[in-house]
Amino acid sequence: MNGPAALAAIEDIIDNSCVAPAIEALLPAGARHRQLRVRTLLLGMRLALADDRPAHLTRVHQALTALPGPDQVRLGVIEDWPTGPHQLTYRQTEYTFGLVTGALAKHHPDGAPSADLQAICDALLEASIPAQHKPASAALAADWTDTETWSRPPRRGDTAPPTCPAPKASCSSATTCPLPPWPPRRTARPCPSWPGG
Repeated sequence: MNGPAALAAIEDIIDNSCVAPAIEALLPAGARHRQLRVRTLLLGMRLALADDRPAHLTRVHQALTALPGPDQVRLGVIEDWPTGPHQLTYRQTEYTFGLVTGALAKHHPDGAPSADLQAICDALLEASIPAQHKPASAALAADWTDTETWSRPPRRGDTAPPTCPAPKASCSSATTCPLPPWPPRRTARPCPSWPGG
């Protein structure tokens, strides 16, 4: 999907997630006006990916400056300066990106995302799911298989070991069920399809 339809769809996702104002609130207030807003930066990042470009800042800048003129003006890629119209520079893109990554980073990195970054990613993912598909199921795998997983997060305060789901799905006769890559844990009710179960 390219062109105006892609631009509108990406803008809807960013707007419905409400992450741009939340990120803007985390950024330091400067004395000078910042031309590139977070909403436009996120839009450029997604446009670069939608156009099968590598996710480099130069490609984000190129995606924003390749938009039609009216869209560039509307999104702040072109602004009126005292010297005349000014198009967003790569340096401005890099500066805003640096502010965003600094605001969303952990003070002491431990390999996991910060709470703010995780919340923003979750909100963007949730906003990208079409409304008609949101109530479909909450138990689909987040990989290419699109298979029900039966996984549920543990309840708060629940220290009991997880129990195996009922054997609902089965392999077709044409395929062989692969064993899990990890050794199965002993649970309250062992899974019958696992070795030693």
